[in-house]
Amino acid sequence: MNIQIADFFAEPGAAALTFQFSGNFTRDMSYSIAWALFALVLLVPGLIKRIAPARYAALGLLGVTLLKLFIHDLAKLAQLYRVGALLGVAVIAIVASFLYQRFTSILARPDENKTPPLPAP
Repeated sequence: MNIQIADFFAEPGAAALTFQFSGNFTRDMSYSIAWALFALVLLVPGLIKRIAPARYAALGLLGVTLLKLFIHDLAKLAQLYRVGALLGVAVIAIVASFLYQRFTSILARPDENKTPPLPAP
């Protein structure tokens, strides 16, 4: 994903692909929003298929994205891009928290469909 963003914002005719996290406001905002979307996409299968490492990785990536947003983006981005990055990541974080809260409560409940085991004779 980072390579796709770097390639999209690369200068025409550049011989090498370079990763820069400053200088281009649109690229910096794109990194933040793309990381948050990837975290959300990783969270959904982790919740549905009950894969704990995927859920933890998604929450970790969302945390790193929020750190990047507050430490780097708020200091470097122009006003309009700052608002766009904050709004985009905030909406994704709200959706992720709603999904996590909704599905973890379902995961915590015992299955009503399972029958209790029979006592040993």
